[in-house]
Amino acid sequence: MRDVFYTILVVWILWRIFSSISGYKAQQKNNSTANPASQNSRKQGDTSVDYIPPVKKKISDDEGEYVDYEEIK
Repeated sequence: MRDVFYTILVVWILWRIFSSISGYKAQQKNNSTANPASQNSRKQGDTSVDYIPPVKKKISDDEGEYVDYEEIK
């Protein structure tokens, strides 16, 4: 039982170390890309779109079949 606990503890410690290192690298990458000169190139109020969803295909009125039904009471 003690071996299982130590194994879980070591895995958890290693996971914390590697996740903090990767978080540190991501933070450095974000700081290096946040150049104030590039932010000044846009005018205030400009809009930029990062994601454009795919266009859904509409079904025309000619396609399909109309089924008439009668309500039963």
